[in-house]
Amino acid sequence: MAFKQTRLHPVPALRAVVEEYEDADFGTRHIHLRTDDQEMVFLVAFPTIPDTSDGRAHILEHLSLCGSAHFPVRDPFFSMTRRSLGWMNALTYPEKTVYPFATTDRTDFFNLLDVYLDAAFFPTLDYYDFLQEGWRLAFEDGKLVYQGVVLNEMKGAFSDPVRALDHGINQHLFHNTTYMVESGGDPLAIPNLTHAALKAFHAKHYHPSQAVFMTAGNVDVRAVQAIIAERVLTKLPGRSERMLPQLAAPWDAPKNATIVIPAQEGNDSKYGFQMSWLMGESSDPVGNIRARLLEAGLLGDASAPLSRAMESAGFGRPSALNHAETSSRQITFHVGMEGLKKSEVSKARTRIWNALEQAAVDGVPTSTLSASLRDLRFHQREIKGGGLPYGLHLLLNALPFEMNGGDILQAFDVEPALQQFDEQIKDPAFFKELVASLLNSPTRLESSVLADASYGTDRIQQETARLAEIESNLTAQDRSRIANESAELLQRQRQVMNKDILPRIRPADVTPMAKPGFPIPLADQGVISLPIASNGVSYASILFNVSDLPADEWCWLNLYAGLVPDLGVGTRNYEDASAWRQDLVPDFEVNLEVHQPLDAAAPLRIAMEFSAKGLKEEQDHIRMALQDTITGVRFDESERLAFLIDSMIRDVQSDLAEDGSRYAALAASAPWSRASQFEEAVFGASGLPFYRYLQEQIASKKGIQAIADRLIILHQKIVGSPVTVLVAAEPQVAVLFGQSFVKAYTNNPRSPGGPQRFAALPSANAALHATAQVNHCFAVWAGPTIAEPDAAFVSVLAELMTNEVLHRTIREEGGAYGAQASHAVGSGLFKMTSFRDPRLSATYADFEQAIAWVLASELSAESIEEAIISVVQSMDQPRSPYAEAHNSWARKQIGVTEAMRIAYRQNVLRCTANDLKEAAAKWLVDKVPSRAAFVGNTDQDLTTLTLTRLASLI
Repeated sequence: MAFKQTRLHPVPALRAVVEEYEDADFGTRHIHLRTDDQEMVFLVAFPTIPDTSDGRAHILEHLSLCGSAHFPVRDPFFSMTRRSLGWMNALTYPEKTVYPFATTDRTDFFNLLDVYLDAAFFPTLDYYDFLQEGWRLAFEDGKLVYQGVVLNEMKGAFSDPVRALDHGINQHLFHNTTYMVESGGDPLAIPNLTHAALKAFHAKHYHPSQAVFMTAGNVDVRAVQAIIAERVLTKLPGRSERMLPQLAAPWDAPKNATIVIPAQEGNDSKYGFQMSWLMGESSDPVGNIRARLLEAGLLGDASAPLSRAMESAGFGRPSALNHAETSSRQITFHVGMEGLKKSEVSKARTRIWNALEQAAVDGVPTSTLSASLRDLRFHQREIKGGGLPYGLHLLLNALPFEMNGGDILQAFDVEPALQQFDEQIKDPAFFKELVASLLNSPTRLESSVLADASYGTDRIQQETARLAEIESNLTAQDRSRIANESAELLQRQRQVMNKDILPRIRPADVTPMAKPGFPIPLADQGVISLPIASNGVSYASILFNVSDLPADEWCWLNLYAGLVPDLGVGTRNYEDASAWRQDLVPDFEVNLEVHQPLDAAAPLRIAMEFSAKGLKEEQDHIRMALQDTITGVRFDESERLAFLIDSMIRDVQSDLAEDGSRYAALAASAPWSRASQFEEAVFGASGLPFYRYLQEQIASKKGIQAIADRLIILHQKIVGSPVTVLVAAEPQVAVLFGQSFVKAYTNNPRSPGGPQRFAALPSANAALHATAQVNHCFAVWAGPTIAEPDAAFVSVLAELMTNEVLHRTIREEGGAYGAQASHAVGSGLFKMTSFRDPRLSATYADFEQAIAWVLASELSAESIEEAIISVVQSMDQPRSPYAEAHNSWARKQIGVTEAMRIAYRQNVLRCTANDLKEAAAKWLVDKVPSRAAFVGNTDQDLTTLTLTRLASLI
């Protein structure tokens, strides 16, 4: 056996055992996190350390999944997403590339292992895949343009101002290291990358001596190692020392820089100031925790010294970048302000520095640091939900320690280091010394930040000028080569792939029975208690049913939810309340929840949800944080209200491009769904004028008082509404935890109003514009819900269209980062979408083509089976115990029964070509979709869409 075990270490907090193995010949490491989790996780990671911003690591990640020696199929990665029940991805970081997957099926696990190992170590790296995924020159309407999937993906990424700020700072702090370059690729630099350079980069970095293998869950370790040895280690000779990202050199004195970031039009406060420090190595657990404590003490809540100084300044607001960053090889700490006028930049610098100096004298309460250590323990124990498999979440959190030369055991088992700090933080001098180390550090960067509305257009102009220069120098032979390569690529993209060589899971391999939903008990005095295996974490939500509130209250409900967690409570002002809540619980939120029942006659269910979670030992704290906030929230601190509302407005303004896809999605969906109509009115473009109204109101004391008065009245309506309490905890404590909430939240229940009235909306044909370089396109049809037999066939139809048409025409041929059809069985909505798309009208033509293709084509049994497996995959994706229970509760709210779920699954598994054609004819053919696109560049064909500039709405 190639691998020998070197260490074994139990981690009680994770209910896991860490096993370490190493191959003597290559030094290749395999780390296994042994747990009882039935989801089996695998990843292989490589140090990828580019020295230019041409995106070679990112483009290589894409190309590695485009065909390999044993699987010479043009697109094995996307093909396997349709032939597997698992979760698959590939991730590029500044200094490493990771190829992970997860599945609960053993056969599926080893199928994917074969494909991933061959893709990583023996990719074909075909030239035409390089043209498709990376970049290429092409002629469109006789004009020379750049194309490529990664190129367009990164054009979208460069609309993010926080990303631009972070990269600008790294260019200075990490000078002469890989962190100063843009690992994802700067679209202006990507065309400098050659195919030969990409292949050389792979040969250097993707070798067994550089690789780290990791697994988690109920995995047969020896079987995995035997396959790695057979498929990889016996075929690639040689050994070299593991590459590490370079360490940045310390400075003798602080430095200054000016950084330009993207902004939208109409923002007069376009300046910012940022201080950034380069600290110790992140693989040192002590240094890592010190950085977290520094962040918690200085920035953790409104009472923290830096937060208090910035929020009470009377100008600007804290920067979105403020935090301690521990994922790079060296830790960085960032603090700054944004939304400043030019004259306020120096005042911001003085205010931040003075607050740091004062914190070095005064320190912070020990309770603040204790809460931070509690949070670290909590986040280690919580079984995460969301889209990332829990086992993979644990591996990715630990991976930087391994890749950066640290001891990975210290990443999995943080308790020994935490126990050191339990004692150290009791000394008042401890935190003061942490702050003093910042003040005395010469490796400090002070950045003046300019948010420039011409940032995006300047980049477009640079690209246009470069293309014009290239075109002016093209010879006839050059033109012929570009045209021939485009034609050859198109022909290759349209070739029917023979995927027989790829393994797959078939519908016959899948159980026809749906996994039973979590049993939801009847409410006991308004409380529903859910016993779950939560690894010692408890959850509580208090939901007030505000479904009857009229439409003119909807935006106010959202404002209320955004403000309450940052306001005073009872006799505590907002600073004291923030510190009090942070001492009690690691997580507290207020959210506006919307559920649309399947019954069209039933009213929309809208709830204001107050939620908190923490360790089971702190259940009384969870209850106290919720109850005291609900009964005692204050709206009388006028300056605080004005600051918070102004910050909300500024955030919305600066994020118009980043949130453009959401605005377009809601605009397209609103005509077909009451829930989407509500969400569009609140969170979409229709809600933007509300922020303009708020901006006008907070300009005067009278206006602020009017807002406060409105919120006080709204609060009384909310807490006077029907209430449901939902708690989840370990089985032995769940019922008692629930019983602790059995009490009234108000003595003045209000009389409910009538049901909401939703006016019929015409189909949208909207182009929503904010400055960016790419588009997001949406077309939405009304479809069947899970209560209807057709729902299963329409769901399979969506996957079939994605697999057979949209992925090829919009992503591969059109260059968009992503394209898909989807069907939401709760609302019935059927959507076709593209993401980070250079095209507009051509994409909508491809949407229509997908429908025509279904009707005109002979649908193969294999493609239908792949679409079926894609639907089953989404149904069977493992979730955290809390997410599983909460999803069952949510399904019950909208009327989804277990019988519906079983019928839906069985209809999916028996779907035929005839079912798909009939579903397309019934639900899509001759039905006018609602269309809305976020348009980054208005120099496009907008003849069928009505243009609205988002900045003009706010």
